[in-house]
Amino acid sequence: MGDLFMSENVLKKCLSENRIAYGTFCALKDPAIIEILGYAGYDFAVIDLEHSALDLTTMEHFIRAAQIANITSVVRTPQNDYATILRAVEAGADAVMFPHLITREQAEKIVDIAKYPPIGHRGIDGSTRIAKYGNTPMNEHMQKQNERVLVIGMIEDAEAVENIDELVTVEGLDLLFIGAADLSVSYELPHQVTHPTVRAAIRTVFEKANRAGIKVGIPGFDADQAREVADLGASFITSPAVDTYHLTQSLKSHLNRIKTANNR
Repeated sequence: MGDLFMSENVLKKCLSENRIAYGTFCALKDPAIIEILGYAGYDFAVIDLEHSALDLTTMEHFIRAAQIANITSVVRTPQNDYATILRAVEAGADAVMFPHLITREQAEKIVDIAKYPPIGHRGIDGSTRIAKYGNTPMNEHMQKQNERVLVIGMIEDAEAVENIDELVTVEGLDLLFIGAADLSVSYELPHQVTHPTVRAAIRTVFEKANRAGIKVGIPGFDADQAREVADLGASFITSPAVDTYHLTQSLKSHLNRIKTANNR
């Protein structure tokens, strides 16, 4: 019988092969959305526990769906939430993403929660889903988890850009993701993600992180911006909105086309 936990992490594979990975954020409450994204060819799905009403039980079903559809599961947790971070990785998440990472101390704390020794101090429990409910030897389980779980910090604040030199040196912080919309707000330029000040901050993060060997992701707001951030060195790109927004826009567009065709 196959081992879903040993299946290939698509996001990690893309990064190791220097190919851009593509994903989107998910807030709808049906795990079918994760399967749909996987079958549509997306590389990763961000299960959003920060801005949605998703609960931990639904999160676990989403992770199962991701394993079935061969798409990487990334759980965005509330900031510095020990319990959510721990339960996400124990449920089998391939990666955890933390909003508004600002300081080195924050980064070290997050890694400490998500990684086992010798990298962090993640709580020990061999009875969890990711440990096959006690069927994986603890030493093997700990080693595999440290190898497979990606820790992603979100850069969404001007202060984080100022601290980027320190952040990129934190052991166990695997990736960074630039929240361009929030970053624009922090510079008092709300939604002006193409403003020169915001763009300069984004370039700073890319340059310093890539120089330190840390890959960076960012939303691609449209095709032109996706090409631009790819040229800057983006390794993974998301759509700028969650699944609910995409569904709304798709349905509205479809209805408008039909009404136009029928002249009514």
